[in-house]
Amino acid sequence: MDARLQEGIGLFNQGRFFESHEVWESLYLETDAKHKPFLEGLVQLAAALRLYSDFGEFRGPVRMIYQALIRFEAYPPVYLSVRVEELSAAMDAWAKELESSAGATPRPIPKIPLRHFRFF
Repeated sequence: MDARLQEGIGLFNQGRFFESHEVWESLYLETDAKHKPFLEGLVQLAAALRLYSDFGEFRGPVRMIYQALIRFEAYPPVYLSVRVEELSAAMDAWAKELESSAGATPRPIPKIPLRHFRFF
């Protein structure tokens, strides 16, 4: 895993969405074309959650989350050590809850889950 991808995930999981967005954008500029849609999805999630957490917006962020999830559909359940299928399911449920509650605070924002390696 690229160190910037890992750094961005750490920042995202700490709720530092602006910073994670910035890290992933710099990685995006230098990455292979096959990774770009995946990184675009992560950047969209970070931007959406910044709008929600810092500015209280919910309609735009919900749309952005759904757009990110569409980007993730092209990737396997685990990609670049990110458990994409689990992340997508959690973010979809969270966005639906946010949308149905008209912006009232839903459960905590999901974190980006990573694949853990086991040797035995």
